[in-house]
Order: sequence, then C-alpha cells, then structure tokens
Amino acid sequence: MWLAGWAVRREPGSGTAMELQAKALALEDASRERIVIVTADLIALPAALTSRVAERIRAQWKLERANLIFNASHTHNGPEVRPDKIPFFEIPPEFADKIEPYVMALEDKFVAVISRALENMQPATLTAPQTNVEFPQNRRSADGPMDRDVPVLQVRGGDNKLIAVVFGCACHNLTLPPSFTQFHGDYAGQAQACLEKTFPESKALFMAGAGADQEPFPRGTLELTEKHGEALAGAVEKRLAEPGRELFSNIRVGFELVPLAFAALPSREALEKEARSEDVPLCRKAKFLLDQNNYPMPKSYPCPIQVVWLGQELLLIALGGEPVADYAIQFKKDFSGPLVWVAGYSNDMFGYLPTRRILSEGGYEGGRALLWSALPAPFDESVEERITEAVRRLVLRAKMK
Repeated sequence: MWLAGWAVRREPGSGTAMELQAKALALEDASRERIVIVTADLIALPAALTSRVAERIRAQWKLERANLIFNASHTHNGPEVRPDKIPFFEIPPEFADKIEPYVMALEDKFVAVISRALENMQPATLTAPQTNVEFPQNRRSADGPMDRDVPVLQVRGGDNKLIAVVFGCACHNLTLPPSFTQFHGDYAGQAQACLEKTFPESKALFMAGAGADQEPFPRGTLELTEKHGEALAGAVEKRLAEPGRELFSNIRVGFELVPLAFAALPSREALEKEARSEDVPLCRKAKFLLDQNNYPMPKSYPCPIQVVWLGQELLLIALGGEPVADYAIQFKKDFSGPLVWVAGYSNDMFGYLPTRRILSEGGYEGGRALLWSALPAPFDESVEERITEAVRRLVLRAKMK
C-alpha cells in the first residue's frame, strides 16, 4: 500500500514496524442507551467509509448514527485510504488501484470489531480522570495557544480489573520522518502498546484531539517516537492509579452535519491561469479542479459534529476534519464543570478546520494545505461561528434528553 501523510514522500510501505489496529469500546447505560467508540491507526476515516459502516451497524444492531464515533489517530505511517488524494500525492496506478479494495476490506473489519464489542459487554464502572504531557507544541508560533491536556476514560469490571482505557492527545501524530517507510502507529501507537503491555488484560484506545496546529517536539526519529509514546502512556498509567470522576446516570448523544461555507470560489479563468503557474502544487490543484468540470461548484461542505454526555461528568465533543487547538480551548471555557474532551479527526476527514484567527493569519493550516485537498476553496470567516453554534446547540439538546 502507498503510505499516507507526507506530500514529499514518493514510495509505498516497505514493511511493518508496528501492527496497525482498529478497536471498539461499547458502552450501555441502565436504560439501554448505547455508544460505541471506534479508533483506528490510520491517517483518516473518510465519510464514505464511516457512513457505510454506520448503516450496516444500524441494520444489524439498531444503533443510530449518533451512537457511533469513529476516530483516526492520524498516523503518517499507515496506508492511504482516501481516493481523492491520488492526484495530489501522485500515487502510481498500481498503488492507486489498491485503495478501494483495501477500504472495502476495512469496512468489513470495522463492522466485525464493533459487533464483537457489542456482543461482549459486561458490568463495569467508569471513571474520567485527566492528566497532561509536555511534548505537544504549537507548530505555527512558539508562543501560540496550546492544549496539552490528556483526557482519560477508564473502564473497570466487577473485580476492579481494567477492561479498557481510552485516552486522547491534541498533537499531530507524525514524530517519524518521511524517510521512515514502515507501517507504524507513531507515538499514539507506541502509547497504546505500552499501556497494553502494562495491563495485558485490557485494551487501550487512542483518540486524536484538536491538534491540527500542534506537533510533537522534538521529532524526527524512531527513538523520539518511542520516547513520546512512553511519556504519554506513563502519564495515563500514573493517573489511573489515582481517583477520578466516577460517571453516573445516562448516555445522551447528538449528531449533525453542519454546512461550512466556502469563501469565493475560483472562476474557470482563474483556474486556467493557475494551471500555468510555476508553483507546482498550485498548478496541479488548478488542473484537478478543471478536470472535474464541476460547475457550479458546491458552496459548502458538510462537517460532522457529534456530542456525547456520559452522565453529568464527561462531555465528549467530536469534530470532523483537522480542528486547531483554539476549538478545544474555547469549548473547555464554554462548558466548564464536566470534564470536556474535544476530539478531532472524527467521522470524516476533509482537511483543516481553522478558526477566524487562523484564516486571518494564513499559512499552511489557514489555506496552503488546500492545495493537497479536493476542496475547491478555503472556508469563509463564518466557519468558526458555524462550528461553535452547532456544538452549543447539540450540547444543550443532548443534555436535555
């Protein structure tokens, strides 16, 4: 398979340094309301894939879309699963042809792992502690906003043995350099492996946070990958030994596809001019849009937003795309009281999810990254307002259930 994540990399995987895994945790309250958290060591989980899996689970288990969360770790050392990336990463045909069959096989695997989780539930106690790590750093500015919180959900059986631990971190999962071409879960995979070695009868699930503008520091070697993974696992393990918030009451969920409006769409004349540019990514993107002949272009993109209340003590907010840390910082202020857990890379991966500040500053996350994306234009300045209003609406609606 072709390796995903680095535009400068031009080769497939050369072997497996660490097995990539998909995992599922099913929770059910006294009223039989359920939620299933699905995690995967992949660059992304496209909407087409998660939608098909959700439909099959609905038919098989009568579980609605709002009751399934999919989260990708965003490792840059997994297989490419996004067909729309073929032209932007110039994936050779013999590898491009492998993407669709692989994704179809993934669909079956996700359905199987979710079903196994639902089949194997047992009485459990949930607690939600929180810790932090030091290696995430704002990659746009040394004094920029940062979120180093590590939220944790631990699940213990009737004998108080750890069954599962879910933990998050808002940091790009790319400690390994582009020259490392073996399959690997990066620091997030290393942390999961460390926790499962310490607690061999449990499963560790990683949920990527709002870390679009945060990355591990320092980075660039396998040794640093292992160091960051061990630091994250150590922080979680230490926190598991201390008291946490026990979660009571019921599960309440909300899900919505929020249309994010694009800024001014490029005209055919503008694209034809850009197609002659010496800026290779700009030229390639213009030619891609011209080849699509998709006129009129869509005016918005549907971003999935999902909220889950676990009792009154834990509020999980899952955003599609790659949200910047501003979102997590803001939502923690907005909903102070419960443990607020903000996950990104959830349910769909369409590109960066900037705030008004990021858009005004520009840079990679503020626009340049779109040259490797099928989106026709950046989101307009209403993107932050649309996201925050939808989250607030869903949080209140779910809380009132």
